[in-house]
Amino acid sequence: MALPPIPPGRRRKKTDLTHLKSLPSDEPLTSIGWVKWIWPEIHAGLASGKKLKEIWAAAQRDGLTISYPQFRVYVSRLRHRERRQNVRAPAPQAEPITAEEPPAAAAANAERPIDPLYNIRVQLEKKRNFYFEYNPFPDPNDDIK
Repeated sequence: MALPPIPPGRRRKKTDLTHLKSLPSDEPLTSIGWVKWIWPEIHAGLASGKKLKEIWAAAQRDGLTISYPQFRVYVSRLRHRERRQNVRAPAPQAEPITAEEPPAAAAANAERPIDPLYNIRVQLEKKRNFYFEYNPFPDPNDDIK
């Protein structure tokens, strides 16, 4: 769908977008869209102590045409999305480390040389200490007493 041609000497303005501006107030076509559209009312009902089934019944009277199990799925998705967005809020940043007073851990790490395989070596050592590992190819130099 192409936009209508602009008359010569006139530029398009935001006030010309009447259809786009009316979208938030129009009723959605899909059932998940409908539940998202009434989410603030659903959330307020739940916060006031109403049961989800009571909210669904009221929404049915207002024109919602989905089953209760499907309504529960949609509400669960919206709650999960809301929780995820709240978790992603930026956390307060810690104070930067000053060069004058390095922490004890940083000082200890500065003295130790960098070993890129350190984690692997630690895991192998733990495995050797706690688990029996069968070696199908015994070492001939290893003396069994």
